[in-house]
Amino acid sequence: MDKKPRILVVEDEITNTILMKRLLLKAKYDVVIAFNGNEAVKELEKSSFDAVLTDWMMPQMDGIELIKKIRENTKPLPYIIMITALVSDGAKSHALESGADDYIAKPIDINELLTRLQDGLNKRSGKADPNPPKKFEISKNIKPKHVGVAIATSTGGPPALIKFLKAIDPTINATLYVVQHGPPWMLETFSQRLDSEIEFNVQLGAENKYAEKGSVYVAPGDFHLMVDNSKYKLKLDDGPKENFVRPAADVLFRSVAKWYGEFSCGVVLTGLGRDGTAGSEIISEAGGRIFAQNPTDAVAPSMPTSVIGKVDKVVTADLEALAKKLSNHIHSISKKL
Repeated sequence: MDKKPRILVVEDEITNTILMKRLLLKAKYDVVIAFNGNEAVKELEKSSFDAVLTDWMMPQMDGIELIKKIRENTKPLPYIIMITALVSDGAKSHALESGADDYIAKPIDINELLTRLQDGLNKRSGKADPNPPKKFEISKNIKPKHVGVAIATSTGGPPALIKFLKAIDPTINATLYVVQHGPPWMLETFSQRLDSEIEFNVQLGAENKYAEKGSVYVAPGDFHLMVDNSKYKLKLDDGPKENFVRPAADVLFRSVAKWYGEFSCGVVLTGLGRDGTAGSEIISEAGGRIFAQNPTDAVAPSMPTSVIGKVDKVVTADLEALAKKLSNHIHSISKKL
């Protein structure tokens, strides 16, 4: 018999605690309750958990401080979902920097919570993708107007992306496409913040929008983002998840390989799971270059580690050095355009 996944629920509101425990037990999880961050730390010291569902605003130790302590002291790391009643953009931005793997806003949609929890546990376990893509044909002899850069990140991604993009030379002849795993509200808030902090023009990807040089396009929540043709028209797709996520980086990476060929770049930053690995292999086969954050520099090292283990000749460095290496590469290959 398979062992039930162990879930630690951290919530100071008794009614919510009872409801969540009842629903998680019904879904065949083994559930332990903690009423604040201090209690949660003690439970984590006593035994291991597959996932932690934590509220943000709690007495004694809030959810953000708890997540930081888990990441510093708990091995193996559980999958962490922050559950919170987010109101202001400032509160949302603060929550994004907590280092949680995912976020659920109150009032909780239990079906959404159960789906996201199971997808997260599948990612954490390294389970095979139930929706692997069909064989992908790589286009040759493509000469675009600019370089296409596809960036993948997940857990720990918002602060990592800001640091990385700030260090990229803003004069590069390139368009940047980003997949950051997360719900719609998170990605909308994050794209606005990103636009205010870096020199590139940042916006959410939209159906039939034409991508422009010097811009960053962030995949919106619950849609895969793709480059759809040689004129760099964007396409959104609500098809099946890949790697248990939507948006998925592999979908974006395949399309960038197809329409940019040897003038494509794949970048894989911090994140849980292996999204971006298969797509990086395709970009590499098309003649493009792959860049990965040094796993020891990442909040969650599994995504860059997976790419480094699968793709030959990956350029690896910490965030700022990686941005400079990417900038230099783009300047070099742009001479051929």
